[in-house]
Amino acid sequence: MTLDQTIEAMLFAAAKPFPIKRLAEVTQSPAPDVESALKVLAERLDASGSAIMLQKNGHEYELVTRPDAAEAVAQVVNEEAQGELSRAALEALTILAYRGPMTRAELEQIRGVHSSIILRNLMLRGLIEQAEDDRLGQPVYAVTFEFLNHLGVKGVDELPEYADLRGHAVITDMLAQLEATPVKSEATASAEQVRQPAEGVADETQK
Repeated sequence: MTLDQTIEAMLFAAAKPFPIKRLAEVTQSPAPDVESALKVLAERLDASGSAIMLQKNGHEYELVTRPDAAEAVAQVVNEEAQGELSRAALEALTILAYRGPMTRAELEQIRGVHSSIILRNLMLRGLIEQAEDDRLGQPVYAVTFEFLNHLGVKGVDELPEYADLRGHAVITDMLAQLEATPVKSEATASAEQVRQPAEGVADETQK
């Protein structure tokens, strides 16, 4: 796989902007090579007539849909935001409510499956948000005020059996095991998902 193809897969899996520096670190490539690969990727997408394009903002790059597809994309996004939550989404939301704020790696340690798509959908619905503060170099996710308003509670501590479930020994041990291992950035985690795409897709679709 060429460098531009690897970067394409990473940006697609991450569904968020990444700076050249981070892409260079994850692909273990010099920054000039990454810049050249990004140029090749952009030209390839344009030449092929793809509905996806490479968007640049300063030193950050992201794969986005072209403006011509805005109406169709908006319809799909609205359906995702208004439809019923899947079992997997409810599971992730419950974990974040009782144990959050937490990183994606911590959520995945508890769930046992990749959760990037679930997190994206929950953010689209306004039920969770990505906190401004980074812990150990990773974004932290937490439930929103909108989520609390929907349940009619003043805070997460009013959730049923909050104290017992938040301090559950099994979950505490799982997170302790994660803290004892090297921390991976979200970009690195996305790269690993690219290397095992079938497994990640299967996990999400089966939930």
